[in-house]
Amino acid sequence: MEEVKIKITTIQTIDDAGNEDNIEMITEATLDKIDDCFIINYDESGLTETEGSRTRLKIYKNKMLLTKIGSFSSKMKFEEGNSYSDFYTTPYGSFDLDFLTVSYINNLDDNGRGSIEVEYKIVFGKTGESYNKLKINIYN
Repeated sequence: MEEVKIKITTIQTIDDAGNEDNIEMITEATLDKIDDCFIINYDESGLTETEGSRTRLKIYKNKMLLTKIGSFSSKMKFEEGNSYSDFYTTPYGSFDLDFLTVSYINNLDDNGRGSIEVEYKIVFGKTGESYNKLKINIYN
């Protein structure tokens, strides 16, 4: 296990006019490699103001699994062209979410340094959807 820094940028299209909401964070994380999978763990408590929030990324060449644990718990699977459904839990209630991965680009080197870029749609039950971009940079 080694210590790394990660920069996470999310861009969410928030309306039909194409307006976007950008969020960027930089934090320290741990990096492990097991077989063909890089595993990144980081604490979001100080960043999200929700004590005990942790995130785990399992990054494979053709897919990524993201698991959040804490007040807001969720699992997301990103694999280009595939859909994934999950039950999203918050302190205010739970609801179904569907994810459709539009594109997944893994530019990590053999040491787990580089970037991951994902474009995906989230469908909120029958009430709406959002288009999202996620970029994760991993460095020393």
